[in-house]
Amino acid sequence: MPNTQKYIDRVCEYRQIPPVTKGMRCVVDGRGGKVVGGNSSANFNVKFDDNGDIRNCHPEWRMQIFTDNNCIYYDFEQGVT
Repeated sequence: MPNTQKYIDRVCEYRQIPPVTKGMRCVVDGRGGKVVGGNSSANFNVKFDDNGDIRNCHPEWRMQIFTDNNCIYYDFEQGVT
């Protein structure tokens, strides 16, 4: 899996979402984790807190991304907040 900022940038550009930085906290379908990369499906690779698994996660499916001070940066339902 290409877990680099370069691939995260490609996902953001393709999906037309705000720039995301590797390591940003996120919640996907109620599960906490962090964005660790991007993939050829134009989705993020998310490492989940509960079991350490890295999964392919579509940014427009039940995903929220947070700033360092826990403000919502991106919300799948609202877009940029």
